[in-house]
Amino acid sequence: MSKFIDFAELKERVSMEDTIAKLGLQLRKSANQLRGACPACNTGGDRALAITPQKQMFYCFAGQEGGDQIALISHLKGLSMPDAAQWLSGGTVQNKTTTPVTSPPAPQDGFAPLDYLQHDHPAVLTVGFDSETAAALGIGYANKGLMKGTVAVPVRDERGQLCGYIGITEAKLPPRWHLGNVVKLKTA
Repeated sequence: MSKFIDFAELKERVSMEDTIAKLGLQLRKSANQLRGACPACNTGGDRALAITPQKQMFYCFAGQEGGDQIALISHLKGLSMPDAAQWLSGGTVQNKTTTPVTSPPAPQDGFAPLDYLQHDHPAVLTVGFDSETAAALGIGYANKGLMKGTVAVPVRDERGQLCGYIGITEAKLPPRWHLGNVVKLKTA
């Protein structure tokens, strides 16, 4: 049996943006909305799911369902509202096929590294890392995902666990040394 969860408190504590990240949704900005394909319906194209973060609301045009972040989880994971709230609060629940549905790990539990980062991209070199060092440190250019268009630099805790990434969007190298009026010395 699930413990009591205060839906209003949960929705205040976990924003729609946090819910999107926890679900791992890949969405594009379109005016004041985030749009993408609905992974639950698999119909309706790449704009079927519309999320308006400012209003903390979603609507799935394919499934003709909408609501808050708890309803979004219910829709995408096929869970009841209480089970969706349990999942959002970090618990484990059973879905309709009795398979455990576990919330993704919290940041303190570590994240999986981004395996698609390009260590030898020119943007990485501009930041000041050669490709060998970037690969060793897990630094690279992200050509997709939430970090798309940035040089992703891993952030680790004192135990060395990956906590997330910082994205560098613009980097400028210092001006090169100009040796314009240097007198050449004769060597003997």
